[in-house]
This record gives sequence, C-alpha cells and structure tokens, in this order.
Amino acid sequence: MALTAERTLLLASIGRATNATLAGAASFVDARVPGVELRLDALEEKPDLPALRAAFAGRTLLATLRSRTEGGRFSGTAAEAAELLGAALDAGFDLVDVELALGGERLLGLPRERIVASAHDFGGTPSDLEERAGRLVATGARFAKLVVAARGLGDALRLLRLQAARGAEGRLTAFGMGEAGLHTRALSPYLGASLSFGTALEGGATAPGQLLAADLLDVYAVGRPRRVEALFALLGGRVAHSLSPAIHNARFEELGLPFLYVPVALGSLGSEIGPLREACDELGLPLRGASVTVPFKETAGALAGAPGETRNTLLFGDDGSVASANTDRDALLAAIPEAPEDGAALVLGAGGMARSAVEALVARGWHVDLAARTAARAATLAASCGARVVASPTSAGVGYAAIVNATPLGLDAEDPLPCAGALLGPGVLAVDAPYRPGGTAFARFALRNGSRLVDGFTLLLAQAAGQSALFTGRPATAESLAARLPSRISALFEVSR
Repeated sequence: MALTAERTLLLASIGRATNATLAGAASFVDARVPGVELRLDALEEKPDLPALRAAFAGRTLLATLRSRTEGGRFSGTAAEAAELLGAALDAGFDLVDVELALGGERLLGLPRERIVASAHDFGGTPSDLEERAGRLVATGARFAKLVVAARGLGDALRLLRLQAARGAEGRLTAFGMGEAGLHTRALSPYLGASLSFGTALEGGATAPGQLLAADLLDVYAVGRPRRVEALFALLGGRVAHSLSPAIHNARFEELGLPFLYVPVALGSLGSEIGPLREACDELGLPLRGASVTVPFKETAGALAGAPGETRNTLLFGDDGSVASANTDRDALLAAIPEAPEDGAALVLGAGGMARSAVEALVARGWHVDLAARTAARAATLAASCGARVVASPTSAGVGYAAIVNATPLGLDAEDPLPCAGALLGPGVLAVDAPYRPGGTAFARFALRNGSRLVDGFTLLLAQAAGQSALFTGRPATAESLAARLPSRISALFEVSR
C-alpha cells in the first residue's frame, strides 16, 4: 500500500535575537511552505507579537518558548510562559507550543485545540519512549510532539515504529535529532506525523540534524502529493551532507516511480543492514536498494558475495538476495584518460574509493603510487591492485600527472589539503572525491594552480547516473540528473577559487 506525506503540516523554524530580524526573515521563507515556527525564546527583547503576526500573514504561525531544560533559552516560570503564549494567541498566532514538563497536564490552562504539546530529550532516546508519547497525546492537545536524540539506528527504528503505531490518530509527531535521526525526519510524515519542522534558512537549524524546510518539500515531498511504496537509502557513517537524496528523489519523481530515497547513518553496515531491512518491511516501506558510502564500501562487497571487492551500490531482492555494483569505478574510468607514456598517478587514501581509483587508473595504463594515513591498509590495497606505497609523495622523486583525493578530507570547511600543494601544478589532472558548497580545499587549490579539475560534485553525478539506471531500470546521464536538481542546490556546489 502506498503511503503519502501530503497531510503533514510543514513548518519552517526561525530563531532571531530581535523583532526586526525575526520579522525580516519572513521574506526568506520559501513561499510554498505553509507554516512557520517562531522561536520566541531566542529573542533578546520583548516580542512584538502583533508585528510578528503581521509579518507572517497568510501562514499558519506557531509560537514556541523552548525552555533551557529542553534545549532552548527560556528560563522563566510557568506563569510567565502562560502569559506570553496566551498573548501570542490573542495576537492571532494559530498555535503555541507548550512543553508538558512546564505546562503540566492542563497545558498552562491554554485552549487545547490551539496547542502543540511537546517533550524534548537531548540526552538520548529514553526507555519509556512509548509512555511519554502516551502522556502527550492524553493531554488532549491538538498536536503532540516528541523529539529525542537518536544515538544510533536502534533509536531511530524505535521512533519510526512508534510513529507508525500512532500515526492513524493524526496527532503525534515523533522523530530523532542528530545524524542518526535524519531519516526519521524524512519518514515520520509518511507514517502519519501531523507536523514536520525544517530550518527556514541554510545554516539556521534550531535543532541538531534539522533539514531545510525547502528540502523537506522538494526532496522528500512533505506536505504535497506523492505516493511511496518502497525505499532506497544512502548508507554510511556520515550522510547529512549528501546530495544523493536530492538527485535520486528528483529522478524517481520524473519517472513517476513510487520510491523515496533517504539518508541513513549507520555504525556498522554488516550488523545493522538486517534490522534496517526488517524494520522497513514492517513499516510497509521495503528497502529495495542503497548507495553505500564511507566507510562501508568494502563491507558492501562482502554482503553481496564479493569479499575483498569494493561496492557502492546494493540491490535487495524479495527473496533475500543481494546484488551489487561499483558505479564509483565507472565514474572514475569516464573521468580518467589513457595514461601518457610513463604516466604516473598518485592516489590519496586506502578505503573503498581509493581502491576504485587505483583500479581505474591501472585499467587506463597509469603507474600508480598510493599514500595513506594507515600504512598497513595502504600496503594491503597496493599489493592487491598493482600499486606502490609511498610514505611521502613529495619525496618520491615522481612528477605526478594525475592525483586522486580518495580521502574524506574536504567534507569539513576546516579540513587541510590532503597532500602538499606543490603537487598540484599546471596541467595536473586533479580528481576529488569529497564535495562541499563552494568546493573543497583540494578542488579550490587545484583550480587556482591551473590543474585540470574533476571535482567531487561532478564525480557524484557521474556515479549517480549509473546507480539511477540500476535503481529504476532506465538509463540516466549526469547531465540529466543535474538538470532536475533545484537551482538553489546545484549553484551551491560550483567550485570557486
């Protein structure tokens, strides 16, 4: 049976220090997002409630006064909270958030039909999760919201099962904070969550792991018609930065396929893929396939019956079978030309992406040197792929015509170059696996120094085209996938010097 998230009310959350900046943020909220949550606890002055209501005219407006004990800045009494939230209702706000711990069973005596009864736990996922949800719903508030820190896949699956069990009531919203909770934010609306919260602006999250409201709308179809019968996922240790959900969900919608692609952070692919698939089946959203990223690409090969091989794509059969592919290697083969005479290449890293890079370079006739932080891993990889390990590339006495950064260095803004800048001279082919807004340090340095750059965003689209063909059974190109991305997303990843 297909599920949909079109009945979920999507709200963009905003917190600002002054009334002027809070009201001014109205012009930045995507016009298609129907609701806004104003974090009044973030204000450093008395809120001008009528002016704020006027600034967000035409939208469902929620006033929130989050206490310090639940991750906010409000340190006043229950009576002070009741006065301020009551004034917000009098000023025309549609809803107010009342923490059960502060407002008690009577919810500060405010009208229940205009209340979001909430509870937040930043310490983890409590053992009495289901009981807490029951207490919230029992208040009789129009909406009940339970948000906890998800510390791993097990916590996230508990939240999804809870949401599914109470989703038919149309009142509970339950999801997890943090990277491990990302997929619960995307999936809880399909399991009956009444509300969904996203940040109004990039970088303005009001809770850990909060997605952009526009992405909840565009990428995950929260608050609009889209029927979903099965899932695909990105499986990795770090998934929050990934553009894969935007790429694959746009392709699924273009083809009219009832699939949804979500990011799932794991601690162990080998031990957690079974529980994940079981839970997805139980929730009515079977997992059909996955992209696999750092650090699980070699584990993916073993799962698919190819131990020692690198795989970045898994396909799951109804009979329990697992098929696999390596579209990273295909993308690298497309990016790397035939080697010039005595052409030497350097690969940085010793993980799954490094293996794919070495294999592609060797296939194109290059002599490959390998440099990695972990000498033992580098030696094992080099021995199996026909490469040579070098402890210091700058001292190897080799002029490298191609350099592949197959390390995660570059995902974070403060990451250093993965190699000496002197290696990235004019005409050198620089291939970067990581990607981030504005380009990684490696990509920007290479571009400034005249190297021929294949940046991580370009590589991502190329490997995603191969994955998309496997997921959908229809051919795709990097260009066609890029064309389907919202311009606000693709523009972020243009490499600037």
